[in-house]
Amino acid sequence: MNMSKSLAVDALLTAVDGGHVAVFGDSEASMRAAARWFRSEYPELDVVAEMIHAKHRESMTFPGGGTLTFLSLTSNPDRLRGWCLDRCYVPIGTSPRFVEDHLRWNLHASKDGTMAGY
Repeated sequence: MNMSKSLAVDALLTAVDGGHVAVFGDSEASMRAAARWFRSEYPELDVVAEMIHAKHRESMTFPGGGTLTFLSLTSNPDRLRGWCLDRCYVPIGTSPRFVEDHLRWNLHASKDGTMAGY
C-alpha cells in the first residue's frame, strides 16, 4: 500500500466522523491489500468498526454512520452508480476518463467532495 500515513489518517477521520470514503486499488488484489494494510496498521478498527467482506469490495462501517470502502478500479464501474462519497482516494495514474465518467458524480452531492491521488 503506497498511501501516506497522513492520507490514511484523513480517510479514517472522515469515516469515523460520519463521512463516506472510498479507497480504490488498481486491481482487486491491490484493493484487498489496502484493506489488510489499514487493518494491520490500525488494529483497533477490528473493535470499533463493523467489517464487511464482499465479492468486489471490503468496507468498514463506523458507529457514527460513516463508511470506509475499498474498491477496485477494474470491477464494473456501474456498481458505483448512486453512491455519494465525501472523499475518494485513487492511485496516481488513474485514467482521467475513468474519473470523469465514473467518480466525479459520486462526489458532487458532498459538501466536501475531495479526491486525492496516492
